[in-house]
Amino acid sequence: MRLLSRALTTVVALSAAAVVLPIAAEAATPVRIMPLGASITWGTGSTDGNGYRELLRRHLADDAGVAVDMVGSQRSGTAADNDNEGHSGYRVDAVAAGADAWIAAAKPDVVLLNAGTNDMLQNYDLPNAPARLSALIDQILRAAPAATVVVSTLVPNPDPTVQARVRQYNGQIPGIVQAKATAGKKVRLADFAGNLTLADIGTDGIHPTDGGYAKLADVWFSALQPVLGAGRAWPLFRTDFGAAAPPLTWTSTVQASLNVTGYCCGLTSMESARRAEIARGTYALMYSGTDTSAAGSYSYNRIFDVHLRLTTTTTLTYWIYPQSVNGTFVALDLALTDGRSLRDSGAADQFGVRAHPQFQGEGRRLVVGQWNQVRVSLAALAGGTVDQIRVGYDQPAATGTFRGYVDDIQVVNAPL
Repeated sequence: MRLLSRALTTVVALSAAAVVLPIAAEAATPVRIMPLGASITWGTGSTDGNGYRELLRRHLADDAGVAVDMVGSQRSGTAADNDNEGHSGYRVDAVAAGADAWIAAAKPDVVLLNAGTNDMLQNYDLPNAPARLSALIDQILRAAPAATVVVSTLVPNPDPTVQARVRQYNGQIPGIVQAKATAGKKVRLADFAGNLTLADIGTDGIHPTDGGYAKLADVWFSALQPVLGAGRAWPLFRTDFGAAAPPLTWTSTVQASLNVTGYCCGLTSMESARRAEIARGTYALMYSGTDTSAAGSYSYNRIFDVHLRLTTTTTLTYWIYPQSVNGTFVALDLALTDGRSLRDSGAADQFGVRAHPQFQGEGRRLVVGQWNQVRVSLAALAGGTVDQIRVGYDQPAATGTFRGYVDDIQVVNAPL
């Protein structure tokens, strides 16, 4: 089970009637996806040469159950399925010059279009750049009438002059996409600009870092939910801590703490680490510590760096195995980019108990010495973006040690 991490997304919701692919219902038939653009599509700057493409394929195949065949005349990166139409240095007009032949040969069901960066870098006929992009979208739809085109904005650029061009160009793209969708065309928007910062751009100032490409993969993944989801649950983040899951972003890393020290053995703070001694599968997240004050104690540890765009149907589920009563005063917390958090949102679990470590313990629903599932609707946080997943201990009126395990974390777009 693969971890969906380090990105997600602002996706503009457009006409639902314009985005459903009949092929998505045919599980045995791979969806033919053409990544189309320039060097970012090619994967320049990524350590494996895959850019976002292999991460996206794995998201779709492993997490959403969508069979995928990447298509295109180019080959780049270490992935087995490394077909694409990424052409380094191409402006929008150059992409348009080759698009008809590429599409005729590849017959894509979905085209992921990221074009315009080189127009900005070359200061090429900028007033007409949005019109060129609009014409390219129409050209793609003529060449592949049954396909859906997902159009991205451009990533940020550290050069102020170039970034001013990027910002102006990006500002036109949502309107272009919306107008076409309103007209019944199968077009959607994926907002790279709203989800990447300059910290996600490599030293050349143009191409994303590996972490930035991971965010792009999740932006595309989120944008494809209405296209390929066909009403199914769509996982934004999922991990069982198993061998196939990437490691924790942080191990035993305290974000905020008061009156909590280590569990034993000279440890000085709350632990949060991958362990094998108790797990629903092969591994789980172990948490432990010592509460030193009955006047109020807490510790919130960072565990995953993510970027998850929440909707009214997003649900958090996880399993927890407390080993003592103190260990029931523990819950997962979500920290959002706008400063909000799950613990302070008032959101409640399936029993009506607030999704806050203190209230989870006081609610007496978590049974010591066994696995307990917690399910929380995140509708109260809809529209926000999760930046970090944390595990928190919060106990106002007791002292002593606490320890337990968390496993099978999922953030899924599906009603509770």
